[in-house]
Amino acid sequence: MTGPARKPLLIRLFGWWYLCLGLAFAALAWRSVLFGAPLLGVVLRGVIAVGFGVLGVMTLRSARR
Repeated sequence: MTGPARKPLLIRLFGWWYLCLGLAFAALAWRSVLFGAPLLGVVLRGVIAVGFGVLGVMTLRSARR
């Protein structure tokens, strides 16, 4: 695809990329909980997961417009 039709596709791909990163950090946080990592590391990974999740949802919502 070329031209204006390509931009929404790229935006959607970035949105899904951010959501996947959020899920990966959530999995890392869960693994840290299971293996007894320090609380600060778990919280940090959780915050990063939520941040990427919010960014992904916002990006996907903006692609619809």
